[in-house]
Amino acid sequence: MRRQVFKIRNRKQLLRLTDEVSAILRKIIITLLILLVCSQAALQNDTVRHLLTGVDRWEGTRLN
Repeated sequence: MRRQVFKIRNRKQLLRLTDEVSAILRKIIITLLILLVCSQAALQNDTVRHLLTGVDRWEGTRLN
């Protein structure tokens, strides 16, 4: 019974499945890129960087 659920019968079903998976992966990648840009932009702010990381407190000399 389990094998019948995962069995792909023809090429159209396989193409539809790959299109669906590609669309999901594309959305995930775009979301991760947006989060990366937002997090990098947030870390440019001194207040946010102070709240998120302790590196500035541990450093001996500030670079900026």
